[in-house]
Amino acid sequence: MKHLITLIIFILFAWLGMWWYYSCSWCATSTNGGPSIVKDQVDPEAEALAKKAYEDSIANAKLLAKGLFAKDDSNQDVFRYPDNFWINNTNSDVHIPDAVNDFSDKIADYLGENQNKELIISGYETSAEKQSGVSLGLSRANFIKDILIKSGINGDRIVTEGNQQSYSYDAEGKFHGGILLNFHPFNESRLAEIEKGIANKTLYSGFAQKTFNPDATLSNYAIELKNYLNKYPDKKVQIIGHTDDVGEEEANLWFGEQRAENVRKYLVSQGINAEKLTATSKGESAPIVPNNSDENREKNRRIEIIVN
Repeated sequence: MKHLITLIIFILFAWLGMWWYYSCSWCATSTNGGPSIVKDQVDPEAEALAKKAYEDSIANAKLLAKGLFAKDDSNQDVFRYPDNFWINNTNSDVHIPDAVNDFSDKIADYLGENQNKELIISGYETSAEKQSGVSLGLSRANFIKDILIKSGINGDRIVTEGNQQSYSYDAEGKFHGGILLNFHPFNESRLAEIEKGIANKTLYSGFAQKTFNPDATLSNYAIELKNYLNKYPDKKVQIIGHTDDVGEEEANLWFGEQRAENVRKYLVSQGINAEKLTATSKGESAPIVPNNSDENREKNRRIEIIVN
């Protein structure tokens, strides 16, 4: 709010200055009716820069006043916050205020209810930033995409792009806004790509824990899988548990099966026909990376879901 008040005060003074310049008659002529003294000395380039700064300040104020929002393909608000993200003039990081922290939940809910749509994230960049050789706008959009993926949203349903805009950073090098969120139906080529990801899914969801707790990734995937199976009713689903190589081979085979069975039961609880689901295990026999570090062992502890 304080940034908005500052911008409004700046705009007010800028407007008064421009009004004084263009409407003042006594400052444009001498007191004896002689030739113009002030206006003839105005630098056109300086005048153009002042006008641009004024226009940019208005644009910034409008963007700030809107806050963070997302629109659907009918240009209707899906959600809107009074507060907004902000970007900076030094890197591609995007600051997420606490007041908009649940934006990822709103996006997940909308995509879950609208299985034929994807999210387009546009990141702002100035012409100077675009000419630097690195698209800061695209990097900013990908920054938000990474947050959404970590929150459990399917990355296949997120498209990112850079968006060149004319705007100004404030004295602290910040710009409030800088990210546009729009939902659109995906075309046939995108649909094929998304369905391929649904039919061949790898999940990492705390499967090494003794107590099974489905996370947001599995919850969102269950919605997508259910929709996919409704579209293709003859398809069957194989759920395969994998482990690292710590412990006995036979024990790991059992652990993998138990974890796959937990996923199967969860998918059934979300309305998927149990007859379509089979849980099996490969234990430690099919690692995707060598089991030579904690990081690699974590990658090998996974659930593969294959739809045929």
